[in-house]
Amino acid sequence: MHLFQSVLRGILLGFVIVMPGMSGGTALIILGIYGRLVGDLARLRLAPHLPLVFGLIFGVYLGGMAFARLLIFYRDITAAFFLGVILASLKVILQGRPILRYNSMLPLLAGLAIGYLMAGEPIGLVERTEVSPFLLFFGGAISSAAMLVPGVPGSAVLIVMGIYDDMLFFLNALNFPSLFIFGIGGVAGIFLLARVLAKYYERYQHFLSFLFAGLIGGSVRILLPQVFNAGVAFALLAGLFLVWRWSGTGGAEGAPGIEPEKQS
Repeated sequence: MHLFQSVLRGILLGFVIVMPGMSGGTALIILGIYGRLVGDLARLRLAPHLPLVFGLIFGVYLGGMAFARLLIFYRDITAAFFLGVILASLKVILQGRPILRYNSMLPLLAGLAIGYLMAGEPIGLVERTEVSPFLLFFGGAISSAAMLVPGVPGSAVLIVMGIYDDMLFFLNALNFPSLFIFGIGGVAGIFLLARVLAKYYERYQHFLSFLFAGLIGGSVRILLPQVFNAGVAFALLAGLFLVWRWSGTGGAEGAPGIEPEKQS
């Protein structure tokens, strides 16, 4: 039973981390395994988590395949749903942090500018192009490291980098060379960068939270629907509602060593 539960948790986690705007760290907290998993990763104690990893891989594949097909056949509705999810995720990132301060506005504006400039072509509307091995490795490393910081959506990193839909289609087509490079980067990110990112996120929460929010907010232009109708509006509201409610069940406040700042 415990084995089955671990696999199911992994599948759920896989779906969550594929969806932009959904924080893998928050999901781990809600599932009640964040502290134990991060502690075991630090000690390289991996064997107890192999069923979770198996379920995670399966969940990522299923989620990637589903979203890739939705982007092909229902691009505007899917993009609108992702847009709602991304916008609602900003609530988690900025929760409890006052905005109208110079040390808030500077990183927020910088992030908005960088995110806008880094964002590529509209998601799902361009032909698949070659993604450099370096970008695949770097994307895997940064997104997986960010995934372990509660409240920070790892998949949103791929949107900022402009390779989110490429990764979905690599999953759907089972492009093993590209997936392998991305996976190696992901492993490196978890073991080499996650603890560093968590450490600096804890130390510079305010600055990094607004920088992350700006990066994500600036990059959402690639998710704008081409046509706006009732179906698109419903998908947008559904994405907003899903993450808004999700973020109410867990977040950065539940993570060991990461305390949300209080307004003064």
